[in-house]
Amino acid sequence: MSLRALQRRVKRIEEGRKPRPSPIVIWFGSWDAFVDGAYAAVSAGALDAEFLDVVDALRAWEASGVWQ
Repeated sequence: MSLRALQRRVKRIEEGRKPRPSPIVIWFGSWDAFVDGAYAAVSAGALDAEFLDVVDALRAWEASGVWQ
């Protein structure tokens, strides 16, 4: 096996070990941006206050790594 082939293989292995971002992080850029937007929407009346329960459930999933 050549050195370059070995380097490519190691790179693929290292990339595979990195944690995958959740869909929320992909869509909103960060978890904090999603939470800020959710709280702003609830404060503005665009979302029901019960949506904050959904945010709490998603936070638990984010912390436990369900997305991986």
